[in-house]
Amino acid sequence: MSLLPHASAFRVNNSDESGVDRLTVRMLRHADLTAHDQACWAVLSAQAGAANVFAQDWFMKAALSQTHDGCDALLAVVSHGHGPWLGVMPLIAESRFGRWPARIWRSWSATNQFLGTPLVAAQSADIFWESLLAFLDARAGREILLHFEKFDADDPVSIALFDRCKQEGRSFHTIQCLDRPAHRAGDDAEVRSDAKTQGRLRSLSRRLERDHGPVAVTMLDPGQPCASWIDAFLEMEASGWKGRTGSALGSNSATEVLFRTVIERGHANGSARLCSLSADGRAIAMSSWFESATWGHGFKMTFDEGYRAYAPGQLLMRDISDRIGRRPEMSFDTCVPREASNCHRLWRSNRRIIDGAVAIGSPWQRFHFDALIKARAAYAAIKTHLSRPKTQ
Repeated sequence: MSLLPHASAFRVNNSDESGVDRLTVRMLRHADLTAHDQACWAVLSAQAGAANVFAQDWFMKAALSQTHDGCDALLAVVSHGHGPWLGVMPLIAESRFGRWPARIWRSWSATNQFLGTPLVAAQSADIFWESLLAFLDARAGREILLHFEKFDADDPVSIALFDRCKQEGRSFHTIQCLDRPAHRAGDDAEVRSDAKTQGRLRSLSRRLERDHGPVAVTMLDPGQPCASWIDAFLEMEASGWKGRTGSALGSNSATEVLFRTVIERGHANGSARLCSLSADGRAIAMSSWFESATWGHGFKMTFDEGYRAYAPGQLLMRDISDRIGRRPEMSFDTCVPREASNCHRLWRSNRRIIDGAVAIGSPWQRFHFDALIKARAAYAAIKTHLSRPKTQ
């Protein structure tokens, strides 16, 4: 439940006496965006969305529209008056910080949005954070922090936030940091995966072909409709363990609609890549990912569990890795934790993903922030101590 009043926009202005370079911060509900706002969002997506396709307008609009709490999210927009947008970050107000009662702002994303770095023009990143943090300070009721999730730690937009906090002496706390398997543009193709993994996958591919017929990987042509591909993907996923546990995309109407919508829109605008691995013409693994000019982002993969012995998902991932490796300008984020599967053996680089908290508000509110962080640390230390096995 949103903690905000029903008003759809708030403003704070930073300007010199002449009004030149006046910057405005607005908090807008998705449903209230004007045609001009929509156009500004689209322009910013084209200019600044390469490093995070999930922040681009076409994906974010679907996410906000198709998720249960999307109506409570607000778009924090920094712009030159009502002119071009410099950046936008979806936020939601909450009354808890994990297990702790506290009024906070949290960066908003849908369940299947795997990167939360906001959509900001790189050259405007510092002024974006300066303006947004000053705005949150000025209008903070009892909010004591900005909780951000799934930021790329090495992205210029994230680095600008870290630098801004240091410059202002603003408290900053890292909550979680993890590395995801990735390919970095310019990586040597010869060291992208180890020889043992490649040898094992070649052997599995030969066994699959021997037992079940010719093996092929096909990409859905951009000019072809994608509805049947989506149906086949959802059916394959539902037939496996995710379907049995109720965690398949099709197990929940909201996640299914979001998947269908973003795949259809991504396929239509040229961002989505839809790929299938088949044996004797029968699809046994399917994968989707998104590409911009410089970054690819893994999205969803599934496989037929009847062929588990041949590791069809890994065979398909090997083909994707090879395709990406042949494009020297392209980086690729698998969007899965390194420990989640064996695919990390095909991707030797990392993308570091960070969650953190930034203090906002008055000196009194920042004192509460520091106290909360210390309490969390003390609780974690006690919990760790109590969980250690006792020695005789």
